Parts: sequence; structure tokens; C-alpha cells
Amino acid sequence: MKRLALAAAVALLASPALADRLEAVCQGSELVNSGSATICAARAEYRFRSDGPEVEFFLTLRAPETHCSDVVYTAWYPGENWSRGFTRQLRPGESDNVVIGRGYGPGEAVVHISAIGIVGGCNTGVMQSWAVDVSASPVP
Repeated sequence: MKRLALAAAVALLASPALADRLEAVCQGSELVNSGSATICAARAEYRFRSDGPEVEFFLTLRAPETHCSDVVYTAWYPGENWSRGFTRQLRPGESDNVVIGRGYGPGEAVVHISAIGIVGGCNTGVMQSWAVDVSASPVP
């Protein structure tokens, strides 16, 4: 727990300019959780540099201030049907850290990001698109 708290502190000190903006257009969305959330069918691909499979990574995921409703982001390893982790519910402008583990080969690594939109604000139960500011760092 102490390591994740340190990772959170490091992420808070990081400049927003270090993050990449990912955007996805939903080809469809599904109303879930008794109508309180929508899942977008589209995932975005994030590429980062890994030093090797023994290095554990975390993502800092930030909901852009332009979002008009809350969101939960999920991180996926390509080809897997189970998530590596997910954020808490984020309001526009908020961020959260998600540990995505080890096993990324040396060089360029890939993780997929998906979004669950919380019904409210502009989300009336159909999600059109989403965005996220994301960066990856080794867990200290």
C-alpha cells in the first residue's frame, strides 16, 4: 500500500503535459447496472515504453475537464477478457492510478483502455464518445 501511495504522489507531481490524450468513438453502447451506467463498445490503445517483464507499471488516468458526466476507466491487456484494473468513479478533471502489473516485454508495450459512462449530465443512457489523459510509470 505504501508503494501505491508513493506512486500516487509521484503522479500528482507529474506535469499534465506528460500525459497522452486518447479518444474513442462509441460504435454502440450498452445500458448496464440498472440503467445507471453505459459501457462503450470501443477501446483505445495506449503505447508506452517498458524496461522489461520484471518491471511493474501503473497508469495515471485523468478524465478531461471537457467531460460532461462522470466516468470509470478500465485497463486491459490486449487479447485478455479480464481487466488489469479500473479507476474509481471520476468527475471531469479528476485522476486515479491503476496498477497494471508486470509482463510487458522490453521496448514498446500496449494496454487497452475502455470507459464506463455514468448516467447523468450529458449522458442520458447512450454514450457517443469518451477521452482520457493517460501516462504510464514504473511502480516505485
